[in-house]
Amino acid sequence: MPLRRSSALRAARILITLAVVAGVSYALYKQWNGVQQHRLEAHPRWGFVALSGVVFLATYGLLIATWRAMLAAWNAYLGFWDAARIWCVSNLGRYVPGKVWQIVAMGKMAADRQISPVAAAGSAILSTVVNIACGMAVAMITGWRALQAASRGNAALGALVIAIVVAGLALLPIVMPRLLRLYSRVTGSTIAIEPPPLRAVVIAIVGNSVSWLLYGLAFRLLVVGVVGNASGPFASYVAAYSSSYVLGYLALVVPGGLGVRDGALVSALVALDLMTYPQALLVAVSSRLWLTILEIGPGLIFWFTLRRAAPTTRPLANGST
Repeated sequence: MPLRRSSALRAARILITLAVVAGVSYALYKQWNGVQQHRLEAHPRWGFVALSGVVFLATYGLLIATWRAMLAAWNAYLGFWDAARIWCVSNLGRYVPGKVWQIVAMGKMAADRQISPVAAAGSAILSTVVNIACGMAVAMITGWRALQAASRGNAALGALVIAIVVAGLALLPIVMPRLLRLYSRVTGSTIAIEPPPLRAVVIAIVGNSVSWLLYGLAFRLLVVGVVGNASGPFASYVAAYSSSYVLGYLALVVPGGLGVRDGALVSALVALDLMTYPQALLVAVSSRLWLTILEIGPGLIFWFTLRRAAPTTRPLANGST
């Protein structure tokens, strides 16, 4: 019986992997056809492309460290490589319609490592909610000058959005129990409901805010690597990347935000006067390919090659069940 279950899981992994690769490949094929319709002046600089990947993966490391610190606020402890495995594998859920499966997988895998259900589910939901909220706030703040120009100095709507995001982050300790109840209904699990520790919320906000700035740096380096230069302020690249990524993530039924994120990125790059439309199209397709490799690659490596090691957790105090 265990052997059959193991074979079924292995087959499911292969099928999911093939489906993800096929979907991404088809989307890239369609986007590349659009690129070929335009005459482009591209000057690839592969050193910058590689450096972009290093910064991106370093940002992953920061987010993993942030998640571990959040767990510690619940008096739950996880080794770095266990945390990296859970983080990277659960990120594959972004390419499954609904995206809620990323949160479910993260919470379930953490619980399997003897993390309390409260800490596992709470940290998974908190990480995702804060990441998206911080992405919105960072996009609005770094793109404020462009927003002011586009609205002819009347950016009241943008200020309202930032205020709502900040208020939402401040209300997380109150909202989180409701999100945990929703998580319980989706997963069918029964967990104790309690507000997250304030320290976990603060850690999540700081870590995710810094990560969006680093993502913007990685994106700017990629732009230099693809078209040969990156004119315009650094803040504009942060705004273009973060806003398009958040929009792609919020398109819940679209795996990986395919098409939505890419179209938003092209529009943002052109609107911010960072490059021409053909260049923006090339950058968007290149960014999608590079981002897909960096997101899916580590997850698949951990999923297929690493065996389950002995738990590296420490005895729990608060939040254990």
